[in-house]
Amino acid sequence: MAENQQQQPPTAAAKSDEDRLESLDRLLTRLALCDDSKLEPLLAKLLPFTISSLSSPSVSVRNKVLEILSHVNKRVKHEPQIGLPLSELWSMYMDVNAAPMVKNFCIVYIEMAFDRSDIMLRKNMAPDLLAHVSKLPLQHQDIILRMTMKVIGECHRSQIEEDVVAKYKLMMGSRDTEIFLEFCLHTILYQQSTQRYELLNYQISKILFERVISSFMHWKRGGISSNCFTCSGVACAGLSVAQSNRVTGKQILTNEALLKRKLGVMTVIDSMDLKAEAVYPIYLAACVDSQEAVAKRGEELLKKKGSAADLDNPILIKLLFSLFNGILFIFFLVKLSFSHLIFFYLQ
Repeated sequence: MAENQQQQPPTAAAKSDEDRLESLDRLLTRLALCDDSKLEPLLAKLLPFTISSLSSPSVSVRNKVLEILSHVNKRVKHEPQIGLPLSELWSMYMDVNAAPMVKNFCIVYIEMAFDRSDIMLRKNMAPDLLAHVSKLPLQHQDIILRMTMKVIGECHRSQIEEDVVAKYKLMMGSRDTEIFLEFCLHTILYQQSTQRYELLNYQISKILFERVISSFMHWKRGGISSNCFTCSGVACAGLSVAQSNRVTGKQILTNEALLKRKLGVMTVIDSMDLKAEAVYPIYLAACVDSQEAVAKRGEELLKKKGSAADLDNPILIKLLFSLFNGILFIFFLVKLSFSHLIFFYLQ
C-alpha cells in the first residue's frame, strides 16, 4: 500500500502533462482552422495557456508549445491589426512564481502586444512597466525601456497629462528612476549612424591606440594641441556600441522617431520635478544635439533647471567627466578613458 502511494505523484504528474498535451493539440487545431477575423479572441485565451505550459518539464509539452507559437508568429507577423492579450501576459510575467522560461517567452509577446495595443492603454501603462524594472534581467530591462521610450516619443513630444505624470513620479528616489534616467541620457546622446562614432575594426583601433599614446607623449612634453584626441574628424558620441544597441534594439530609428523620443524624454523628466543634478547631464547633452529642435529645448531646460544644480556633487562631476572624455573602442571592444590609456602606458 505504502509503495503504491509513493508511486502515485509521478503518475498524477504524467496524467496532468498528458491532459495538457491534449489541450494544446486541440488549440493548435482550432488555431489552424480559425479565420483571421476571429483570431484575436482565440489568441486571448490561447497565448496565456500556451506560454504557461512551458513550466511543464515534459519535452512533448514544450515541443507542442513551440509548434503553436511558431504558427502564431506566422499568422500575426504581417497583421499588426490583430491584437494580443497584453494585460494577461504582463500579469503572467510579474507572477513571482513564474518559471524563467515562461518569463522569457512572455516578454517577447509583451513587446509584440504592446505595439498592437491602443495608444491610450500604452500611454497609461508605460509608467507601470518601469516600476521594479531594476529587478528584471538586463535584457528584459532593455525591452521595457525601449517600449517606454517609444510611447514617450509618440505621446509626450510637447505635453503630458497630470495623471500620467503622477504615475512616473511614483518611482522617484528608487533605483528604477536611476535606470530610466540613464536610458534617457543614452537616448539623447544617440545619433544616426551617419553622424555617430562607429565601431572601429581591429586594425583601425590599433592605429588609433598608437595615435592617442603619441598625443599623450606630445602633451607630456607640454605641446598638446586642440585636435590631439580627434579620430580622423569623426566625433565620439559618448556611447559604446552596446549602449547604442540598447537604445535601438533591432530597429533602425528614423530621424523623425529619434526627434520625437528626445523631445518626449525632456517633457517627461521636466514634469517629474527631479533634482537638478539628476537631469543636468541630459539637458547638457541635448544642447549640442544635431537636431535644432532638441538643442533649443535642451538650452531652455538647462537655463531653467541648471542653475539649481550643485556642480560640486561628486556623482555629477564623475558623469560630466565621462561625457567630456568620451569613449574609444580598441582591443576587444574595451571602453577606455584617457586615464586608462595613461595607466596602460605606464605599465
